[in-house]
Parts: sequence; C-alpha cells; structure tokens
Amino acid sequence: MKIQLALDLLDRDQALDVVRAAGPYVDIIEVGTSLLKLCGIQIATDIRAICPDKPLFIDMKIIDGPMREATLMVRCKPESYSMLAVSSDTAVKKVLAIAKENNAEVVFDLQSVPNPVQRAKELKALGATHLCVHKNSDCGDNPEEAFREYLDIREETGLPVSLAGGISLNTLPVIKKQLNPSVAIVGGAILNAADCREAAIAFQRIARINEI
Repeated sequence: MKIQLALDLLDRDQALDVVRAAGPYVDIIEVGTSLLKLCGIQIATDIRAICPDKPLFIDMKIIDGPMREATLMVRCKPESYSMLAVSSDTAVKKVLAIAKENNAEVVFDLQSVPNPVQRAKELKALGATHLCVHKNSDCGDNPEEAFREYLDIREETGLPVSLAGGISLNTLPVIKKQLNPSVAIVGGAILNAADCREAAIAFQRIARINEI
C-alpha cells in the first residue's frame, strides 16, 4: 500500500513547506484541486524542485474540455492526474489517448457516481487502469460508508484502487487489514499534524507493515 500526500491547501508557501518536511516520507505527492487553482501548473515545477524523485499526482478532476485539460497536463508532466468518472465515454477515451501518448496515468474519481461498480466496469472497458473511491470528508460523510463499495469494485474490475476521504492514523490500520488498497490518500491528518514530518513517517510505517 502506498501513501499519497494530498496538498489540499490554499497557501503556496505552506504547501511547499509541507513538501519539504513530509514529501520524502510518502510515496506520491498530490497537488490538490484548490492549490492548483490558486497557483496554476507552475506548482508542479516547484514541487519537483524539492522532491524530484517523487511521483506527482494532479487532482484535475477533468470533466469539461477534456482534450484541452489533458493537453495542459502534458505541459507539467505529472505521472498521474484525475478525471471524474461521471464524464462521458467520449471524453474518457480522448483523455486516455492523450495520457497514453505522454506516459501518464488517468485516475478515475468515482465520487458521486450513482452506481460506482457498474461505472467502474464501464471505465475498465474503455481502457481505464486506475480508480479512486473518494468521499469528501468536509461534507460530513462517514468515511466507512464511502469505502463500502471498494471490495466490489476491486473484485469486479481487478484494477488498482485508491481510497480517499478522512483517512487517519487511527483508521489506516483497519483500512490496510480489511481493504489493503493500492493507495491511501491522506490530507488533513498530515497537513494539520503538529509535526507533518513525523505524521508522514507514522503513516508510512503502517503502510509498510508486513511488506518487503
């Protein structure tokens, strides 16, 4: 299981300070949607300057203007970026084609999809290689409810699946034992910690239990 640090912040300097402190101790660094809107794609270059060896995920949440948005991702060359699973099949195919040409992976965010298992199967048929079960904890949703469909999605598709939404040091051991996702996406539990470096190390320690 990999740990992805979600920089869901509205302060560029704070975000880069977190990257300096915690970036070396996570597997993937995510540019959150709000941070991307604030800073533009230049933030990707800033993060790479600090942690050049860490894969970068940009939470684009593409749905409108798919070719334009995917072409923008070509300019900052992230290893992966997100597209909303509710996007049309035509848009999905266009974005996947551009990503493939540029050695990037598209992660399909299943948030708010009425039938996530069915949509996950459809996305796989269209060429998707990675999915994300995502519940916005800011909306007061129960993370446990958000992850209920995870096992069905993984069983039906066989694809790697990321989990996002309110994951903490208390819930991660249970998530790892019961679900063992490919990627656990952690935001506030690291960003709001008294020491984000130590928090990142603690998350990574749990993720690495029983792994070589």
